[in-house]
Amino acid sequence: MYIVLLGPPGSGKGTQGQILAKRFGLNHLSTGDLFRAILGDEDHPLYPKVQVVKEGKLVSDDVVNLVVEDALNKEEYESGVIFDGYPRTVAQAEALDDMLSSRDRKVDMVIDFDVTEEVLLDRLLGRRVCSSCKGVFHKKQGYDKCPKCGGKLITRDDDNEETIKERFEEYKNKTAPLQQYYKSGDSKYICIMVDDVDKTPDDIQKQIIDKI
Repeated sequence: MYIVLLGPPGSGKGTQGQILAKRFGLNHLSTGDLFRAILGDEDHPLYPKVQVVKEGKLVSDDVVNLVVEDALNKEEYESGVIFDGYPRTVAQAEALDDMLSSRDRKVDMVIDFDVTEEVLLDRLLGRRVCSSCKGVFHKKQGYDKCPKCGGKLITRDDDNEETIKERFEEYKNKTAPLQQYYKSGDSKYICIMVDDVDKTPDDIQKQIIDKI
């Protein structure tokens, strides 16, 4: 099974992707993780192409597609994948269709997290990240330090209201064509509405499973 997760930053794609991967025995593929792995290996053939990430520049669709295809060539992804953070554009979605088609596979399901701006602001403004193990928590949990490793909890520089609102608008504008692309295709399209700041990951997971 191949599942695509859509949703803005802070929508819970990463959390739900990991839960779903365990539940269905799939592999969770995060483009962010793939880029970090390549940047940590100077001998990787794609290392020169992803250097722009270190410079804070946008990565072209062609390079992102190469990174994803490189991952799909690995045996661990043959049994099925949950795509988190990919595709982000229609061009990437078309490339993914071609990659899977060449393997006699297709996108079986798209789960779109429709998150209100209120929830997004609550989540990201309250987000705290461990400076050591990179664990993610929320200020509502009341931790003074990381419960996993004891590291210092920090607020990311881009977790401010102005930046969050800009990212939210950018996501909505760029993703509308992608949503239409999948709605008009033959993949099962599931929309998950997240409009309550008190909804827990378990609440969202139940909503997903009920709709599936």
